[in-house]
Amino acid sequence: MSFRNQREFDAEYGRRYERTNDEKKDDAPKMSVLSRMLQFLPCVKTITEYKASYLPGDLIAGFTVTALNVPQGMAFAALAGLPPVIGIYMGFFAPLVYFIFGTSHHLSVGGFAPISMMLFASISTISQQIEDEEMEEMEKLNSLTSANQTRTKLDVDELKIAVGTSIGLISGLILIFLGFLRLGFIGSYFSNSLIKGFTFGVAIQIATSQAVKVLGIVIESQSGVGSLIFRWIEIFKNIGSTNFCSLIIGIVTCLLLFLCQFLSERYKTQLRGFPIPAELSLVVLGTMVSHFASLHEHFHIQVIGVVPAGVPFPNLDPINTLLNHPSAIGPVIQIAVPAALVSFAISLAMAKLLAQKNGYLIDSNQELFALGLVETFTSFFGCFTNAASPPRSNLQSEVGGKTHMTSIFSCVLMLAVMMFAGPLMTSLPFSVLGVIVIFALRAFFLQASDLPRLFRQDKNDFSIWVITALTTVLVNLTYGLLSGISLSLLLVLWRSQNPNISELGQIKGTDKYRDVSSYEEITKIPNALIFRFGMSLYFANSELFVSKVKDEISERSKDDKNPGLNYVIVDGGPFNFVDHSGAAALTSLFQHCRLSNIKFLLVLSDLYVLEKLERENLVETMGSENIFPSLHDAALSIQLGSSRENGEKNESSI
Repeated sequence: MSFRNQREFDAEYGRRYERTNDEKKDDAPKMSVLSRMLQFLPCVKTITEYKASYLPGDLIAGFTVTALNVPQGMAFAALAGLPPVIGIYMGFFAPLVYFIFGTSHHLSVGGFAPISMMLFASISTISQQIEDEEMEEMEKLNSLTSANQTRTKLDVDELKIAVGTSIGLISGLILIFLGFLRLGFIGSYFSNSLIKGFTFGVAIQIATSQAVKVLGIVIESQSGVGSLIFRWIEIFKNIGSTNFCSLIIGIVTCLLLFLCQFLSERYKTQLRGFPIPAELSLVVLGTMVSHFASLHEHFHIQVIGVVPAGVPFPNLDPINTLLNHPSAIGPVIQIAVPAALVSFAISLAMAKLLAQKNGYLIDSNQELFALGLVETFTSFFGCFTNAASPPRSNLQSEVGGKTHMTSIFSCVLMLAVMMFAGPLMTSLPFSVLGVIVIFALRAFFLQASDLPRLFRQDKNDFSIWVITALTTVLVNLTYGLLSGISLSLLLVLWRSQNPNISELGQIKGTDKYRDVSSYEEITKIPNALIFRFGMSLYFANSELFVSKVKDEISERSKDDKNPGLNYVIVDGGPFNFVDHSGAAALTSLFQHCRLSNIKFLLVLSDLYVLEKLERENLVETMGSENIFPSLHDAALSIQLGSSRENGEKNESSI
């Protein structure tokens, strides 16, 4: 049986050495300016390649998504503390912009409950801060009169909208900046455990806020650490003032939603996958009952009030708010950063899932640009931070949507709602919207059922899930997200500091090498130590690597049962990359072995790692005859008792 060191292997199989940057540029595919522009505008490809067979599915999906988007959008806007009509604006402008720049065929962008909940406390706090500043300025100028000592509700709503749009603008600019840096890969650092724990905690926060609307009570606004606990204390304090009409409407709405869900599942075949538009039907029904029974006048239930008709004109409120109130810039950025990251993480996760399900590809960096442009553009029409909605996106795929032309059909229907249906929803009870939001969150609550399985399979991921959820619930949403990210990064660092380290032996009668403690039919190579470090070698673990190998050498040298140690083989197969510190560690280990009259052999299966070590002059220092392309080649060189200094070939059998 023959063996080859790295030098012989390269010569025999014709290794292509690293090319210069100029050569790489020459080989790179040439793209015209027009091609680059079209790559930035995926909608052009969608339109030019559109087939008539796609039309029925896209039309049905467009209608279905709109039927869900109208009530959910209004509810999510109210959840953020803004007028419900903002949700309708988001349902029109966000899909329209995403159609132009997005790469997913099924993503439904617009209002999203976790984002709304994240922004609720910040919008209230920042708008109150701005209001206090203005009042102080008026007092200083002695221009305060009885007529303007108290803001009207419209003034407060306008102020909150301005703050919400400012957050949306900053979120969009952040995502565009990340897109220019081509940092689309950052979405991969949001693990499933982190996202599920965070969304579960957010769902608890959302359900709490909506419970207040279903009960029809008024409680003191709570913010800061432990606000959820204090909010529930306030709920129980005021439980006696529950509006029973509002509560009954909520209970009936909930029962009807479950009934419609049951019927949709039971008669799925007969309905041909087209779900019953329960949410939209209940919005219409709730509005009609409330209006004709005069529930607001007779029972004092909370209704959404005036919903202006028509398309809003663009305005500069987000810019003016930040320019006129510099003290608000810091708090706006503080909430805009996590909001942007959550928006991108959720949207990218849904885009990848639906792309895999339907057999097409997406571009993560283009998605950054698309979402950033959606946030930036819509902020000038009164909208706050957008995100992909998992229920609507999944529904768009399930009912037969083929392309994101669905977004255009949805926008047409939403435009009709904006133009004509707004004033008709004045009497819609808030308790109906509250139950619709809570019902939409049921999938997030059910995520807790995965915890027993997760505990058995991976306690580290279980810890991330639980800590993220608890921090989100007990502290606030921003710290919940940051705690999950921090814990995930710490876990990555911990794993890099604690890789799987093992001594290898040869499985009898094969060319396979495994941990000597894991198999019975395994043989150690005489006079040799085969060491595997199960992690890439870089500055964070290079000292640990050297220490472990030296300890193994020392223990083997003191072991009277084993013959003298003449060879050390480091299996570099797990090395995906080696930095300067890692190369220095290998050099240090080589020198240590040479001083101890031990031959040091290195196995590298990754050509890029080999090129890195060549640039670090390690290959020249060690000699290419001591570097091997496979572990079996290195073991054979020991068994044949030759270091192959002159490049000769020897053949033998084990």
